[in-house]
Amino acid sequence: MISLPGSGSELFNARALLLGANRLRLFHWHRGRLSDSGVIEASAEARADFKAYLAARPAEPIYLLVDVAEEEFRPETIPRASGADRKALIRRKQARLFGPGARVYAERQGREPGGRRAERLLFMALSGRGVIEPWVELLCAQKVPLKGILSVPALLQSLLGRLPDIAPHALLLTRQSVSGWRQSFFANGQLKASRLGPPAGPGGPPAAPTLLAEIEQFRRYLASLRLMPEGQPLDVYVLADPALQRALARAPGRPPDLRLHDLDLGRLERQRALRPQPGPPCCDRLLLQHLFRTRPANCYASAAERRYARLATARRAIHAGAVLLLLGGLIHSGLNVINGLGYRQAAAEFAGQAGRYRAAEEQAQALLPETAPPGAIRTAVASAARLRQDRATPREALALLGGALERFPDIRPLTIAWAHGPGMAAPAAADADDASADGPRYRQSLRLEARIEPFAGDYRAAILRVREFARALRALAPVRAVEIEALPLDLSPGAVLQGSGGGPAGAAPFALKALIGAD
Repeated sequence: MISLPGSGSELFNARALLLGANRLRLFHWHRGRLSDSGVIEASAEARADFKAYLAARPAEPIYLLVDVAEEEFRPETIPRASGADRKALIRRKQARLFGPGARVYAERQGREPGGRRAERLLFMALSGRGVIEPWVELLCAQKVPLKGILSVPALLQSLLGRLPDIAPHALLLTRQSVSGWRQSFFANGQLKASRLGPPAGPGGPPAAPTLLAEIEQFRRYLASLRLMPEGQPLDVYVLADPALQRALARAPGRPPDLRLHDLDLGRLERQRALRPQPGPPCCDRLLLQHLFRTRPANCYASAAERRYARLATARRAIHAGAVLLLLGGLIHSGLNVINGLGYRQAAAEFAGQAGRYRAAEEQAQALLPETAPPGAIRTAVASAARLRQDRATPREALALLGGALERFPDIRPLTIAWAHGPGMAAPAAADADDASADGPRYRQSLRLEARIEPFAGDYRAAILRVREFARALRALAPVRAVEIEALPLDLSPGAVLQGSGGGPAGAAPFALKALIGAD
C-alpha cells in the first residue's frame, strides 16, 4: 500500500513519479521536505493500488519524471526565423526526425557563428509511448493536476550548474533506482546527448570495466556527431559513492585521455539536508529535490493533459483573490468603524457646544428690551422701503424751470415753491387752454410767482407772454400739466376793472403751477 506522507494544504504539497521502463518510484514534497513512498511495479495489481491512492488525494499536483531508453536526442539547426514561421519550421523538423505520434520537445541552444546565424536546437523525443501512456491516462482519468512530463537528462542539465568545477565538455555518469546508469554529455553547460546504459541488477552496479566500456562506446558516438573536440580528453564525473570511483580509477585498460573526477553523492546529499537511504547510492533524491525547488517547465505533456493543473492554478488564484478581497473588506470595515467612533465622539462634542450656545443665546435674549409687535415692524419696514423708493429733490424741477426761463429773459421770478407727494391729483384748471382736462397723477409740483419786466402797460401783450411761457413749460417732457393761477390782469367775471388803458407803465405780476413726474 502506498503511504500518504505530508498531508495538508495542496498549496504546500507536490508529488513526483520517477518513471522507468518496468517500475516507478513515488516521492512527496511537503513544506520543503522530501519523502520517498516506495517503488511501484508495472503490474495490474500495483496499478490498482496506485489508482486508489490517487482517488484518495486527487488535488495535489504531480510531476512525471521519465528515465527510459526510448528517449532520443538530436541536435539540429534551423534558419533564422520568428513567430509562426519558426513554429512551422520546428514542426516540419520534428515530423521528419521522429515521425507522427512521438512526444517531442525542442530546446533552444543559441545560434551558429557566422553571417546567417542559424538557430541551434536540441530535439528531445519520447518515441516509446507504451511505457508512459498508461500512467498518463490513469492520472487524467482521476483528474490529477499534471504539472508536466519531464526528462531526467534535461533535469540534469539544470542540476549541472549547481555542481562545483565542471569542465566545458563533461560526461556526467548517474544512477537512478528505476532505470540504471545514464551517461549525459554537456558542452558549455548545454545538454547534447544522453544514453541509458545497462540496468543495475540485484547484485548492484556493473563492474568497473563494463562501465568503462560503455563510456568508451559513448565517446565514439560523440566523436561521430562531432560533439567532442578532436584530441581533447574527456572529463567524466561519476555521481556515485567513492568506492565505485576508486574502482573506476584502478580498472585496467582505462584510456589515458579519460579523466575521472570525484563527485561524492553522499556529501552532496548532506549539503542539501537529505537523509541517507538504505540500499545502493542513487541520484533519485538529489534529482527530485532539485525538481521541487526549481519547478522546471514542462517538456512532453500536451495541453489537454495539463488542463487540470491549469484549473488548479486558476482555482488557487481565485481563492487567493477572495482572501485578499476579504482582508481588504475587513480592513475597510475596521477603518469605517474607527471613523464612525470618531464621528460619534465629534457629534457628542458638537451637541455639547450647541447646548452651550443655546443657553448663551437665551441668556442674551433675556437681557434685551422688549421689541415692537411683528405687525408694527412690518409696517415700519414697508414705510422705509416706500420712502427709499419715493425719495426726490427739487433739482430736477428747478433745472426744468431754469431752462424755460432762459428763453424768456423778461420774466423775473419772485418766489418758487416746490412740493412732493405720491399720487397728487391735479386740481381743476383756471385756464382751459393751458391745463390738462384728464386730471393726471403726479409726484412733484412747482409754483412760480413772477412778473414781466419791463412792462409798458400793455396787459394784452403781457397776458399773451404769460400764456406763451406756460405753453413752453408744458412742452417739456417731464411736465404733465401747467395751471396759470394769476394773470397780470384779472379777467374773471367777478373781477372789477379800474384805471385807464393808457396809464403809466408798472409791474405785470402773474403766478402759475406746474405738475411734474407722472405715475
